[in-house]
Amino acid sequence: MNFDHVIFIASTDCFSGKLLGERFAANLDDIKYAARAEALEIMKGGSNYYYDADFSEVRVAKTQNDFFQRLAALKDSGFIISKFSELYEVISKQILNENANSIRLITNVSIRLYWLDVDEFQIEVSDALIEAVMQVQNLELPLEAETDLDWDDIDELWKEASTDWDKYMKGIMSDVPDALCGSFNELYNSPLSLSHLYLWRDKLPSNQFLTLIQAIEDEAFLEMEKINKDYALLVRPAMKQFYE
Repeated sequence: MNFDHVIFIASTDCFSGKLLGERFAANLDDIKYAARAEALEIMKGGSNYYYDADFSEVRVAKTQNDFFQRLAALKDSGFIISKFSELYEVISKQILNENANSIRLITNVSIRLYWLDVDEFQIEVSDALIEAVMQVQNLELPLEAETDLDWDDIDELWKEASTDWDKYMKGIMSDVPDALCGSFNELYNSPLSLSHLYLWRDKLPSNQFLTLIQAIEDEAFLEMEKINKDYALLVRPAMKQFYE
């Protein structure tokens, strides 16, 4: 999967809302229109993606850059670009080979913090941090990315898609009809997602969320530094999205 598939999925009526979630409901139409404009640029009048698209690294990189420029022109652009940067990381080899350990450790730290299993934490566990954790518990916020679609559900969504644009996408992908299903499944059900922390951000007062995020980031960095100093350097960039 390359970034074209991310753009195609974001353009669809059947998948885009599920992929981006409720946090992007107010921006969804603008995102879809941006993705559709870029999809048409990829196809350049062709009718078969696998035969008509240019798969050179130069074109794929240009398409990604152009799409991010389209997103930059939208309202709440920083918020939106952070999400698509996360999706890019999910499909890139970098996150599979290097960032994966950091992402898993961040998730693990957030789980231990949720249950106040902090006896071995290296950071100071302040009263403010404990109060923030108790708020997360009281709101019963999720500990990991929550998904509600398995492969059969995804396949059914695609088969039942009937809007004009979704029919167009089915047409250009007809040589491999379930390709976008597979790509959507990889993105939506990725174990390398920190999307649950976005829900924490949406539900918590900003000061409590920042207290939690800083604690998770600092603890994950210190723990990873003992294991692998190079991987520790990837922790803070992975958490940057939550400060934007």
